[in-house]
Amino acid sequence: GEATLAAAAVVLATGGASWSRLGSDGAWTALLREVPITPFRPANCGFTADWSPLVAERFAGTPLKSVAVSFAGAVARGDVMITRDGIEGGPVYTLSARLRDALSRDGQAGITVDLRPDLSVEAIAGRLSRTRPRESLSNRLRKGLRLAPVGVALLREGPPTPDDQALSRRIKAVPLRLTGTAPLDRAISVAGGVARDACDNHLMLRRFPGVFVAGEMLDWEAPTGGYLLQACLSTGRAAGLGALDWLREGGTPRYPSVP
Repeated sequence: GEATLAAAAVVLATGGASWSRLGSDGAWTALLREVPITPFRPANCGFTADWSPLVAERFAGTPLKSVAVSFAGAVARGDVMITRDGIEGGPVYTLSARLRDALSRDGQAGITVDLRPDLSVEAIAGRLSRTRPRESLSNRLRKGLRLAPVGVALLREGPPTPDDQALSRRIKAVPLRLTGTAPLDRAISVAGGVARDACDNHLMLRRFPGVFVAGEMLDWEAPTGGYLLQACLSTGRAAGLGALDWLREGGTPRYPSVP
């Protein structure tokens, strides 16, 4: 059954609001109604796109390898995964905060995908010129540029190009219109949570002295690659040390007592 324990200090580390099946469902926000909390938003997430049935059905789960994704002057390289309803992967996660904010502001966001980032437009055009003009476009792209079928399909999502020069430019900047973020529960991490000014320098809630928060409960975001884990560990240590200082200074048992 339920038990009530009085504690002089409490460290909360219940996670953000993504991957709820693992326990981090954000339900704790109801217990901290008097604390300023920034609404949760997906971070390091995928995005939705209006694929044609061909791309959605045939290429879902297929990677675009070694591409460069550009948005608003920022570029990220790596592998992008095509999903049934959009895209995800390292380069997308790197740009996700910018893309998410643009979608929130404008309702859509346009990115470009460079299918051959190590080749110039001129080099691509030169390789295409050495293929047989009467061959199918798919064969020319496969033989001249070793472009995988998923890359060819992506090119076909746009209007036809009149000549090889225009096709070469398209290969260097395939336009994609993103329509939204993937669901919050599928995001690798979240932005939002307990506002920064709601805590003191020891991560103690100003509204509830003796209660400390750490990890993704706090309003911050970071890229993938170890930064998320490091931030959770670092804030956990800071909150734990803050709780020890609080106890040494004579904190008194008062929790749980959140109204």
